[in-house]
Amino acid sequence: MTPILTVAGMSAGYEPGIAIIEDASIHARDGEILLLLGPNGAGKSTLVKAIAGLVQKSAGVITLAGQDISQLPAQRMIAHGLAFVPQTENVFVSMSISENLALAANQLPRAERRQALERLYGLFPDLDRLRGHLAGRLSGGQRQMVAIARAMVIKPRVLMLDEPSAGLSPKMVEALFGKLIEVRATGVTIVMVEQNVRAALAIADRAYILVDGRPCHEGTARTLADDPAVAHLYLGLKGASHSPEELRA
Repeated sequence: MTPILTVAGMSAGYEPGIAIIEDASIHARDGEILLLLGPNGAGKSTLVKAIAGLVQKSAGVITLAGQDISQLPAQRMIAHGLAFVPQTENVFVSMSISENLALAANQLPRAERRQALERLYGLFPDLDRLRGHLAGRLSGGQRQMVAIARAMVIKPRVLMLDEPSAGLSPKMVEALFGKLIEVRATGVTIVMVEQNVRAALAIADRAYILVDGRPCHEGTARTLADDPAVAHLYLGLKGASHSPEELRA
């Protein structure tokens, strides 16, 4: 698979002169689920926010489908095929499911809105059944489904998610990750920051491990799941003693 999203030599942070991400390079292939893993504070969320135009970048180039999007503001990313779902505050809680999705559909030409919404309800049948329910009264898992559905309205080429399973029950994590497999089947590339490493590796194609703001290890999901160093550091399993410094080497 060819890269749909490429990040080369990117540095970014929240304050001038203080880089959280430094000289980071990753790529996501067309139609894959790519994970960004690593310990707390490694810069995973900062990396996806910088790609989405929400964190100031001081260096690097980002291309989407061969087009340079490095300097685009966040509000223009959607038009170029990049959608981002933050971990929190990702739906309008005082609005119903149908109102949340209709608001997202307003970005489309009027003639395309109804068909786009029906396509989404077909992909998310539980949301179809609950159309009139307020988003603020939904469970955490249902609310994440609404957030992902909102991002999918415009048919993005790349969907980026920041810890979508945070705070969810194991049953809801299974349902959510199952839905992400369906989303990938529509041709969407998914780039996902996730702390639930074991469950995420089960559905992903590849992953990068970030340490100190820089990708230090890359591999297929299957390879990393079977790697004793990864198991020890990120799955909480015994049997390996590799340090972040050893992984970075």
